[in-house]
Amino acid sequence: MNERIVFADLAGPVERDRAFTPDEDQWLTLLAAETRPDQFTLNLAPSCASADPQPILERQLDGSWRAGRYVGELRRDGRILEIRPRLGIDTIAAWASAALNLHTIPRAAEARGSSTLIAELTAALWRTALTAAARHGMPSFRTHQRHVGAAVRGRLDLPGTVALRAARSPFVASVERAKLLGNPVSQVIVAADQVLDTLLRHRPGWRGDRVDEIVPRLRTAVGGRPRLPSRRDLASVRYTPITLPYKRVADLSWQIVQHTAPDASPTDERTHGLLIDVAELWELFLLHCTRRATTLPVTHGTQHHVPTPLLRSARHPAAVLGRLYPDILIGAPEEPTAIIDAKYKPLNDRRGVDREDLYQLNAYLAAHNAEFGALAYPALDRQPPPAIQQRNPWLAPQNRVMCFTQLSIAESSCITDLAGLLMARNADTLEFDRNGYPPGGVS
Repeated sequence: MNERIVFADLAGPVERDRAFTPDEDQWLTLLAAETRPDQFTLNLAPSCASADPQPILERQLDGSWRAGRYVGELRRDGRILEIRPRLGIDTIAAWASAALNLHTIPRAAEARGSSTLIAELTAALWRTALTAAARHGMPSFRTHQRHVGAAVRGRLDLPGTVALRAARSPFVASVERAKLLGNPVSQVIVAADQVLDTLLRHRPGWRGDRVDEIVPRLRTAVGGRPRLPSRRDLASVRYTPITLPYKRVADLSWQIVQHTAPDASPTDERTHGLLIDVAELWELFLLHCTRRATTLPVTHGTQHHVPTPLLRSARHPAAVLGRLYPDILIGAPEEPTAIIDAKYKPLNDRRGVDREDLYQLNAYLAAHNAEFGALAYPALDRQPPPAIQQRNPWLAPQNRVMCFTQLSIAESSCITDLAGLLMARNADTLEFDRNGYPPGGVS
């Protein structure tokens, strides 16, 4: 049986009194040094956080270990590293449901386990992506098939026919460009379906009606246990505008099979598993809540196609340095009235605001000429707000206003908090209570 080492995200081991053996410490050292989080992190959606991966594990100055912002499981050399969400499975499942419009993550809260949450969320993302891609048809792609026979199918293959006649064959060679379901995309979809079905313990109904209709047809075309295509095979597929959504399905399916089912992996990688970047999920959750909290336009920073550069060359105006992608822009993207940057980390008096986060927000406000910005942290406990929040609002040069605030981790309360924050900003005088919350905030 695999030995399991359990951490909480952004914290140390769950068993706080546990002392790691030298062998376990060496295992954690190798895992931290040789594991790139972007290789194992489930791609939820485009986000600013995902573009800035952080270590999965870090050794602290006192020699102890601290997990990063990811949750999930990694398996390596007979041991399992499990990182549990410090806010609880229910909270992470609710964020995913709200942010990604996944209305069903069945039994994730009941199971009380990170592995089940990962499986349920992965299945929901995969099911949603496949259903959306299949809206305009099956993943059929044109390919060249060579035929030898008495009749021409497609166009005549002259060199092939000459070779046949030289061999005294009465047949002709031809090449047909046909649309086939038997292709790498179908293969990887069927392989991912098998993995997810195993992870969900063959639970009836997890696929949904549309996927239940699609997968058997693909299985007929590629077989019950298809070979997992390589990345090169998938890259060779030529998508049309109609079939382009299948690229997202193929990439997600390959990631599911490659990192969740070691026996199906064509590589000799020692580490397997899937992780969720909770910082990315917090950003997407805040984006969802902000859109419900205001009638102003809300733009996701990664989808703002004209980013504002930090520096521009005086001699070559087209040359820029330091492209700025704020998490959330409120108002016209070119001239936002407010900027919110999501930070999935504790806000407390001991830690305070990280210097790089402070400089980053100030750069956002200056580059976009916005008058109001906020760093938004999850309210991790019910302790009194830290002093830095109680002293909100803060004034930057040119009288730009900054707030450092904890927001509720529950959807309805978070929307109320954000509405109050934006309402306070729009008022002639900024009003905050003694705890640093705007009017109406309930965090």
